[in-house]
Amino acid sequence: MPAIRGGDGLRARLPLSPLRSHRLEFGLDDLHDVRSLVAAAGAAAGLSPRRVSDLVAAASELAANSVLYGGGRGLATAWDEGGAVLVEVADAGTIRDPEVGRVRPGPTVEHGRGLYIANQLCDDVSIDSGPTGTRVRLRMEVVAG
Repeated sequence: MPAIRGGDGLRARLPLSPLRSHRLEFGLDDLHDVRSLVAAAGAAAGLSPRRVSDLVAAASELAANSVLYGGGRGLATAWDEGGAVLVEVADAGTIRDPEVGRVRPGPTVEHGRGLYIANQLCDDVSIDSGPTGTRVRLRMEVVAG
């Protein structure tokens, strides 16, 4: 679902995650736990080891962004949606750039690679951001093979 540019940020109009989701509040010292949560959700849903690794890398980038730019803390949520694994990272930050993560950062840019990496590794990346915070949702399809 593409993000929609608005005066108050990016709006993807994401539905809330299901109640059966696995949730983890995190800070800097908990990034390993975020990776473990995502790896377990991906493996349980039947993702191949490579796709689990890709999803973990993307979620790890988002969680690090939450720590650096989103108030130092975040909420990671993971769930299986019948043929796909979804991971959402939410924090108190706001994203205003409608092209964030869609354009490859230059080689001399020191920051701004996390959402780009997520877009390269995942089947879908949706952003819902406004004055009350940001939710970035990753989707990884379970494929045969």
